[in-house]
Amino acid sequence: MAALGRVWAIAAMTLLEASRRKVFTILLLFGAALLSSILFFPAVEVEARLRLIEVWALRASAIFTAIVGLFLAGFSLPQDFETKRIYLIVTKPISKSLVFLGRYLGYTMLLAVFILSMGVLTSVFLRSVKLVSSDRFPALVAYPRLRAREFSSPGGAELVDQQAQRVVGFGPNKVLVWDFKHLSRSSFEQTARMQARLIFGAENDIYRSSGTVEVRILNAAGGKHAMILSMNTNEEREFSFPADLIGEDGGLRVEIRTADADGVIASSREWMILYEKSMLFELAFARGLLLILLQSMIVLSITLMSSTFLSAPLSILLGILLYLVGSVHGYVREGSRDIDRSLAEIRLSKEKLPTPEGLPAGLLWFSTMTSKMVLAAVPDFAHFDYSVWLLKDHVVSWSEIVDAASKALAPIAVMVALGTVVMMFKDFDR
Repeated sequence: MAALGRVWAIAAMTLLEASRRKVFTILLLFGAALLSSILFFPAVEVEARLRLIEVWALRASAIFTAIVGLFLAGFSLPQDFETKRIYLIVTKPISKSLVFLGRYLGYTMLLAVFILSMGVLTSVFLRSVKLVSSDRFPALVAYPRLRAREFSSPGGAELVDQQAQRVVGFGPNKVLVWDFKHLSRSSFEQTARMQARLIFGAENDIYRSSGTVEVRILNAAGGKHAMILSMNTNEEREFSFPADLIGEDGGLRVEIRTADADGVIASSREWMILYEKSMLFELAFARGLLLILLQSMIVLSITLMSSTFLSAPLSILLGILLYLVGSVHGYVREGSRDIDRSLAEIRLSKEKLPTPEGLPAGLLWFSTMTSKMVLAAVPDFAHFDYSVWLLKDHVVSWSEIVDAASKALAPIAVMVALGTVVMMFKDFDR
């Protein structure tokens, strides 16, 4: 308990130092950046202004939070070492490792305050713009999503290592089934919305990418709502049904059959989504900002850890590189896969094939191996990109937040552990 108290003391001191450096004036820059989006209003339709503000605010929040974390964490410990202030701290008595933990906790709290403040500014700005705009300005909505508890395919088959999980063909007893449980009728409007995604195929046509399906929504009491839909492969198609089908038992079954005599359909449990009625936008926005906090904590951890043995400029540069690699993680991963496929074709071909861009095969192999090692160490920041949810009016579920936190925990834990070990054995006289 005493050690925990010392960590909190260092964290409080870190917050106090940050406020004395007037870092909160960056919020004024964020506000100015947010207001600058008004300059683009004449060039866009009223319906598009909501998306413009949302994207503008998210990008600005991520950038300004990264700037605060990078520069404060990069200069904090090196300044303590150079000014010999570290001697005053460790003679309290506070161990050197607790100093690092306290600094990290303090800056994490600072980033949380920053992100919360920027979220409040964004919400107030959005409400203000809506108030002075015409009725065509979209409503601020955020829909929680529910996924089925069970997914089965009577008369079909399970797929392995495929994009979809189950597949069925044509026939009266061949159907994809999603079972929803523990639903509450009060969580839906009079008409409930669902979204389905399917992959289409045909027995004798490998290029089939669309088809017609019959959708049935059933409850245990025998209620039914049916419809015929024409869809394309991987199209996210919405449809509605009377919410009164959700009975007292909270159960609901969705069945989809192919209506094409030669058709084949495939899907996954996650590809059937049931929308609840909209929750308060500000609460949904606050959930999404947690993703930005997790991303910032990753950048903060490596910057603060590297500052225990590197100079402030090098620590900040390392943090910037991590931020850039995490941001382009998906593009680099796809590029590495393309190179692997090209090298495999060259290796297996009996003829001499040219390499991409005419580069030596050995250089390409070294490049893709280096990229894979870097990608293995750096998490993909796409897991923390709130715009994926926000631009579709989706609420980030708690399970998705937990999943993102699990992806952020490993690099944070490694960096914090390394930082505490380095501080434990660091000689401040050098």
